[in-house]
Order: sequence, then C-alpha cells, then structure tokens
Amino acid sequence: MADYVGFTANGAGSFPVEQKTADYTIVAGQDQCKTFGTVGASGTVVFALPAATVGQRYRFLVGAAQELRIDPNGTETIGLPSSGVQQSAGAYLTANAAGEFLEIECIIAGTWTPMAFNGTWTAV
Repeated sequence: MADYVGFTANGAGSFPVEQKTADYTIVAGQDQCKTFGTVGASGTVVFALPAATVGQRYRFLVGAAQELRIDPNGTETIGLPSSGVQQSAGAYLTANAAGEFLEIECIIAGTWTPMAFNGTWTAV
C-alpha cells in the first residue's frame, strides 16, 4: 500500500486507528496521521480539531450508528466533502451512519480540506 504524502504507514501497512466513545480533543503532532473511529459509541462523539496548520491530516470513520462530529475551532473553516466549499467559521461536520468516512488535510493555514469521503456529511 502506498503511503500518502505526510503519512507513514505502520509495520502492518495501515494507519494507526484509535476508537473513541466519548468526546476527544485531537492533539497536533501527537495525533498526526491517525484514523479516529467510533466503534462502541452509544451517543454523539465530538472530535475537536487542533489549530489548522499546513500538513496536518486526519481520518474519521463512523463505527457506530451514532453522530460523529468534526469540530474546528471557532475561527477556522472546514470544507463540505460533497462540494469542497469551505463552510462558515466554526461550522462543524457531522455524519451518523456506520461506515461513513472522511479524510481531511490542512493545505492552507486556518482551513480544513476534505481529501476523501464516503456517505453523507452535513455542515452545521
């Protein structure tokens, strides 16, 4: 499997996966290159993004039929996966069907760009 630019695959040939069943604040640097899933969640799980600095990339997978929310800070924007259009500052993305997936990357400081996705993601 080829690595994405900026990602290093682990020895198993995949990216590290962390399952979360409660809200989680992503730590820049420490959490870089991770896939976050929600297997076992019994309610909404909010992933608070770190400040968007160029080169950061994260992946998210709805692992339970519960809301997974990706929340940039109040001054930053995130693109709607279906169109790529940046949403208003502080808007978050949400999905709730098991198997929905989103990969985001910061290409321009202060903005998160969708790189790959499946399912229906909504901006709120």
